[in-house]
Amino acid sequence: MQPPKRNAAYSIGRCPAFQVAALALSIAAAAARADGVRHPEVLVVVNDQSAISRAIGEHYRATRGVPARNVVHLSIPVIDPTFTTWAHETVSRDRYEREVRDPIAAFLASGAPAREIEIIVTTKGVPLRIREEGGSPDRPYERRNRASVDAEIAVLGSGLEGSPGFATSANPYYGSEEPFAQWRKRHPRAPLRYLVARITGYESPVDSQTGVPADVAAMLAAARSDAGAGPYLVDEDPSQPVARAPGNLVLLGPTAGALRALGLPVVHDRGETFRSDVEGLAGYTSWGSNDQHDAGPPFYGRVAGKLFPGRFGARAIGADLVSTNMRSFTRSQGYGQSLVADLLPLGVAGAAGYVDEPTLTGVVRPYLLFGAYARGVPAVEAYFRSVPFLGWTNAWVGDPLMRIARPVRADPQDRDGDSVPDALDNCLVLPNPEQRDSDADGFGNLCDADFDGDGRVGTSYGARPPGDLERLGRAVARGLFVPRFDLDGNGAVDRGDLALATIGLYLPPGPSGRIARGGQAQHEAGTGPGAAALLEHAGVLASDVERDGEAQAHARVGTLGREEGIEDALPRGFRNPGTVVLDCDLDPAAVGAGLDADASCGRPGEGVTGVLDQVEHDLDQALGRSAHGREVASERDLEGR
Repeated sequence: MQPPKRNAAYSIGRCPAFQVAALALSIAAAAARADGVRHPEVLVVVNDQSAISRAIGEHYRATRGVPARNVVHLSIPVIDPTFTTWAHETVSRDRYEREVRDPIAAFLASGAPAREIEIIVTTKGVPLRIREEGGSPDRPYERRNRASVDAEIAVLGSGLEGSPGFATSANPYYGSEEPFAQWRKRHPRAPLRYLVARITGYESPVDSQTGVPADVAAMLAAARSDAGAGPYLVDEDPSQPVARAPGNLVLLGPTAGALRALGLPVVHDRGETFRSDVEGLAGYTSWGSNDQHDAGPPFYGRVAGKLFPGRFGARAIGADLVSTNMRSFTRSQGYGQSLVADLLPLGVAGAAGYVDEPTLTGVVRPYLLFGAYARGVPAVEAYFRSVPFLGWTNAWVGDPLMRIARPVRADPQDRDGDSVPDALDNCLVLPNPEQRDSDADGFGNLCDADFDGDGRVGTSYGARPPGDLERLGRAVARGLFVPRFDLDGNGAVDRGDLALATIGLYLPPGPSGRIARGGQAQHEAGTGPGAAALLEHAGVLASDVERDGEAQAHARVGTLGREEGIEDALPRGFRNPGTVVLDCDLDPAAVGAGLDADASCGRPGEGVTGVLDQVEHDLDQALGRSAHGREVASERDLEGR
């Protein structure tokens, strides 16, 4: 079937005549339930080729008081109108631009009413993801152009449209405490143009009167219910592999701290169980099917006699750390990882997710999402405040206008709950009661992998001079202990620190209450640029050694082999004498995906995998290792020649 011509692909503000009779009853019923508040800032996008899409769009428009003119009618061919296959959920970039982007852009350029639009709502039947095209299928994530359709719509009209990866697409609204309408007026050229949410769910059963799928109807009803809700469930997993374990420390754990700081009830499970049968959930975050103790497919719902994670209360939200949890809202798609779609029948009213691998670097920060939402911020606004990158694989499902029924009015002076007042806290949103700040720059070690002080955590992709990840990776490889490289405070510079640093990749350090107070932190004397000579092969600045004082460039002297020697001093990812094998779970492309060691490592010289391949190469040179290996004479081998 030929795609429709561009000038016939859409109609603006008109409902085709053949729809009117079929939807008249549902529109009237929805209007009767409307709350009387109009929302001219909302635009609804439907696919006229799908009866389900039209029904959802009209139901939402009427119940939320969206003006009838604020509807864009796409005309995207649907092979299976009942959505029993998932073919409709993926689209090429060319078709996305022609059949989705261009019609929406035309509406937004159509006049004064369109200039009011701040929120765009997509519906089931509008494609979910944009297919990866061009280049190697295993190219680094920093160069991939696959994306969530909704994430692309959010940057419509900006320079970020179609930009690959996430290295240059940091979200300027991330961590903001300003209402979006006000923020956008102050930043009219910012790449985040619209807040986008999706109204979708499993395709069946469908209500015979409204034509809306049952899960969707229940989700929208829950978003407006005044019923109460109970605790928030934060379910950590101490059994996570080293590449994902920092997610407990800097994603899940801080969520429990932030909620407690607001005085909210929290079930914080740190044990080796995948929690079930919790009633009245107000919010939920966990490892999902990445939990090492899950009960198996479908992971959520009734499994082996238990209900995972339980039942949700009114206006509840969720965000699990599962890389493809929004890959489909079609029942027949089968299971690999857990799905957000399976949380909807349990009563969740809104959830963050990913149509494809985001890496842990790119996941929603649940402590920001839950904290903002609990304080009364609208759901979609809270979501975009917690998304670190734009134009990536992220998406939000649920009514964007939903607000919590009973917002917290308190203004905690210790927002992360670590007993350090915000004004003095050098990591405002990550609990760090010990306040370690080894380089005295005002940012605590836990939230500061910006070792070169350029304002963000970076990588040089294996080139010289080394970036933050290279310097840390090389220190790990050589067994160097530099206190400020010990991010997690376990007394070692190891692969856990490297995994922690990748979670903050491309983001600024902090935030810090000490910096926010308006003063630069005091630096110790004797740490200026005069101490900046590179330790050539170690990839660590001499100033790091001089500044920290405690740093020792140590490497065990011995032969390469299984006996006590250099190999024993290296992390487990570097193994096998003569041929150093890099463990893939140090690559952010694998973080969150749980790839086994040495699987899908990508190509040397590309992305962060390539960065650590370079570390491997430099390690061989620094240790004077030939193809067969040899003894290391002294520590001078670490200092270059």
